Amino acid sequence: MRAAETRGDPMDSAFTPAIQHYPILLVEDNSLVRLALENDLRSMGCIVASAANGKQAMEIMAASHFPIIITDMIMPEMHGLEMSRAIRRGSFESYVYLIMITSQDTKEDMIRGLESGADEYLVKPVDRNELTVRLKTAVRILSLESSLRKSCEEIKALSVKDSLT
Repeated sequence: MRAAETRGDPMDSAFTPAIQHYPILLVEDNSLVRLALENDLRSMGCIVASAANGKQAMEIMAASHFPIIITDMIMPEMHGLEMSRAIRRGSFESYVYLIMITSQDTKEDMIRGLESGADEYLVKPVDRNELTVRLKTAVRILSLESSLRKSCEEIKALSVKDSLT
């Protein structure tokens, strides 16, 4: 067995095709950090679009659906906490999984980030392996939500069908 297999290789063969069904919107005001994260995400097989702040991200979300958003907390124009709240108030075709990344590393900051609606909270610099396992969780949650939505639609369709026809 390879060493990666014994510790649970985050880049397992099932992850890459699965993540490609869930485009990611990366929201980061620092262009160097944004470029590095974009490159990491693309090397994992992710489809990535990016925005420099929350306001830009909300404009992009109005035009296209991104089931996964990775956002910085501290940004100009619209910060990550405000954007996270706006996403949770919004109406989208499916659940939006939010991962907040920040240099703010206190418990209070983490609680504020999660209370604003983030599903995950990562401290910069973001560890690639940790990001990968958080994305695996996002894929699992989004897949379950999609399956549940389809089941509910099937039940609804069956409930309006006359049992004699």
